[in-house]
Amino acid sequence: MQIYLFSRQGEVPQRLDSVEALPEEGFVWLDFTRHEAQSWPKRVEQLAGFKVHEDHVADSYNGDHPSVFEGTEDYDMLIFQGLVPEDCESHKDLIVTKSAAFFLFDRLLVSVHAEDSASFSLVKRKFCETKLRFPSTPFGLVHVLLDTMVDRSLPVVNELEARLEHLQDMLLDPKNPFEDWHELLSQRKQAHALELLCEQNRISLDTWAREMRVELTDAQRVRLNDLREHLQRLQRHADSIQKDIEVTMQLHFSSVAHRTNKIVQTLTVLSAIFFPLTLVTGIYGMNFEHMPELHWHYGYYAVLAVLVLVGGGLMLWFKRRGYF
Repeated sequence: MQIYLFSRQGEVPQRLDSVEALPEEGFVWLDFTRHEAQSWPKRVEQLAGFKVHEDHVADSYNGDHPSVFEGTEDYDMLIFQGLVPEDCESHKDLIVTKSAAFFLFDRLLVSVHAEDSASFSLVKRKFCETKLRFPSTPFGLVHVLLDTMVDRSLPVVNELEARLEHLQDMLLDPKNPFEDWHELLSQRKQAHALELLCEQNRISLDTWAREMRVELTDAQRVRLNDLREHLQRLQRHADSIQKDIEVTMQLHFSSVAHRTNKIVQTLTVLSAIFFPLTLVTGIYGMNFEHMPELHWHYGYYAVLAVLVLVGGGLMLWFKRRGYF
């Protein structure tokens, strides 16, 4: 567990070893990882004097819990899903999520998240390394954390798009037949999973904005709308990736059908050229006794000349007609 005191707006947060009471100004942030979070409801009850609902406590321990918001008279609970991989290029599955739970009291914020959450570590480093304006309310800190979690989705989206572009290039390459359909469908499923993730997170934010215990200020509403629009952009981007895949697949099958038609057309032209030649040779291959041309001295050469003229004429005619 880590404890931070946010006393007044603009002041650097203080790292505390323990806290016995909530401050009169500012708020306290209790940050728990899941493996050490068994005692957090008791600490909250000691500090804030409120008992957290057992179902909400169980939800905070579930790292795969979907995004959701639930409010009570004493606190607001927001569960938000973020993407796990930090080095996304080394992960086969890009859309792997872990949820973070936030409990917002009047002067207390409690967060429960995975031990390897890069977003929380990044926010804490910013507190130590920058001189930016620090949040003065639990809402402000939650917004900073959620904004960081959403921003970390951008490298994942870029990597997903790069992988799909590579597969699309392979799909439209006429020289190499495409066989990696399983990988293409897997990446498409991940794009769909990203779209669903953004949709769930956006719905949770909308519910939070409507049903939170305190009325939002204009500045807070603007920040929440910016975060919501960011999720909408990611959702539209994921949807456009899926549509690009569908269009590419249609182009692939159209290209395959076109190549098949060209092959069939060539074979048809060859059949049309050799059909009359086969007819002539078939006639003179009959075993009748009285066939005058068989005793003609130049009959063999005459038939060969006819075959050449007929075949060459048909080939020239088909070529002028643009059949090959």
